Amino acid sequence: MRRQLALVAFAAALFLLSAPGAEAASPIPGTPVTVIDLGPSSQIVSLGAVANFSWGIYNGGPQTYTLIVSANATDPSFVPALSSGTFVMRRDDFVEVNLTVTTPSGEARTTMIHVWFNTTGPVVAALERNVTVSTRATPASLDVLTAFVAIGAIIAIGFTAVLIFERTRIPDLLILIVLGLLLGPVALTYFGISFVSPGVLEVAAPYFTALALMMILFDGGLNLRLAQVTKYLGMIGIQTGTAFVLTVFAITFVTMTILGYPPLVGLLVGAILGGTSSEVVIGIARALRVSEETKVILTLEAVLTDILTVVTVLALIELIRGGPGASAGIVFASLGMAFLVSTVLGLAFGVGWLSLLSRFGGKPFAYMLTIAALFVLYAVSVSAGGNGAMASFVFGLVLGNHRDFERFLRRRITPGIDERIKQFHSELSFVVRTFFFVFLGIVFTFQFSGGLVVSSGLPSLSPYNGTFTLFLIGIVLIFVAIVLVRFMTSLLTAAIHPKSPAERRVLWSLMGRGLTPAVLASLPFTIPAFTQPVSAGDWYYATLLAPYHAQFLNIVFFIILLTVAATTIGVASSERLGLVPRPSRVTDPWVQGFLRHADLDELLVSEDPPPPLPEDPPPP
Repeated sequence: MRRQLALVAFAAALFLLSAPGAEAASPIPGTPVTVIDLGPSSQIVSLGAVANFSWGIYNGGPQTYTLIVSANATDPSFVPALSSGTFVMRRDDFVEVNLTVTTPSGEARTTMIHVWFNTTGPVVAALERNVTVSTRATPASLDVLTAFVAIGAIIAIGFTAVLIFERTRIPDLLILIVLGLLLGPVALTYFGISFVSPGVLEVAAPYFTALALMMILFDGGLNLRLAQVTKYLGMIGIQTGTAFVLTVFAITFVTMTILGYPPLVGLLVGAILGGTSSEVVIGIARALRVSEETKVILTLEAVLTDILTVVTVLALIELIRGGPGASAGIVFASLGMAFLVSTVLGLAFGVGWLSLLSRFGGKPFAYMLTIAALFVLYAVSVSAGGNGAMASFVFGLVLGNHRDFERFLRRRITPGIDERIKQFHSELSFVVRTFFFVFLGIVFTFQFSGGLVVSSGLPSLSPYNGTFTLFLIGIVLIFVAIVLVRFMTSLLTAAIHPKSPAERRVLWSLMGRGLTPAVLASLPFTIPAFTQPVSAGDWYYATLLAPYHAQFLNIVFFIILLTVAATTIGVASSERLGLVPRPSRVTDPWVQGFLRHADLDELLVSEDPPPPLPEDPPPP
């Protein structure tokens, strides 16, 4: 087992070293001993608090090396302490060295800690690593009553943001993210006030992420109609499939070429940002003066890509956990088994719950019990080796398509109970998404100086390696790649299903990203494989992704802002210039049948056959 862990660590080092100029992993000169950064190189803590840093050391050569690790601070009031000072490393050994820095009280100050990794034999060599520790006064905190007022104010602002969106087409998530920025980094950096302590955020992040992911997929299943989507799949398949696949690979190319990310890390970023978000697109599409056919394409694309991005990200996480030599076939087979378990449990819970709803229909709090069942299903699915998010999706799919299951149950579900569940879930989702977007703004970190794990092999960009400038160039190019893919996909869709130039403009301008990528950007760093690695695959996963934690959140943060701003500007300019025609009558009976029984606000489609279409009235 020790040798396997060492080989995995070495493979991780090779991945990190493959990025020219990156400082995440470096060999001690003249030796096969490699030092790998396992965390950020700078920290800001309260006066008198403790800062922690860690490195992994791997001996890839046949000889045994003796290492001495030492640390000293430029400011003597800071006291560094190492977990290991001197040790012997044999071939394929992998050890972790931890540095604890005790900071002084008094006034705010900053120091640099010089950490030396010295080999004393058989080759005498040294490698220096520098870390920075800054202290500041303990931020002012809120009492319980003030916190309650803040919670109520956030919900009220979220409701106001929805009203602003309905009048101005400015998505509410922009207002909520800005609010999070004001409550988080702005208040802490410029006013010394901490509304939410970092410790609370660190503890709450895994639970908040899992809750938001569960709600997203449950909502996706609840509002998706299998029968109608199957009929309409040919039309949306071109738009959805082409846009998603091309976007994933375009972003992967940018992250590998410009930012120097390893291939799997680049693919993970591409999958996170691969699709539009339903909470951004559906509300805007509903209010546009375009044909109903275009509204349906945009609506279904947003709903389906929410699901598609989650599934793809989960698959890539499992692939990375398999290690550098993992077979994609074996990993996806394991993932398929997990999805099978989730599907079976979701179906079983869904069918069983429909049977119970027929008995408890009309009883108080019956819809609240449905949410309770959703939480239980999530936990049971994870415990059984399945995936809680996918089980939630299947559970919602069964409830949303209950009339198809009535024939199986041979029992009529109490009328109205399903709508009550959806209404309650809509209110609950509003609260979750409101606080998550504020949370996204709070956890954003201003990092405009060096120390970023970004590097480009292009001669024109290599001078900017490790800088925020290169990081910002990468973000801008990712945004450009998204715009280009949207534009090409709209041309392809319009070539197969003819659209006017104005409607093609709407097709490519509705590119907003929102809650789903925000949740998925946190997901890789909140699962046990990262927070509490146990197996060799977990250690490889944690080591590979550790340098990119803050960068994932920042990339997604900026892309959400850019794509939502582009969507708002594109729609506003189309309406102002009068480029978008008023809705025209759809002549295709198949499309008419879909739209007559579809509520685009909730994407609800009845299962009853459509009534015959009335004939067009004679022209006046």
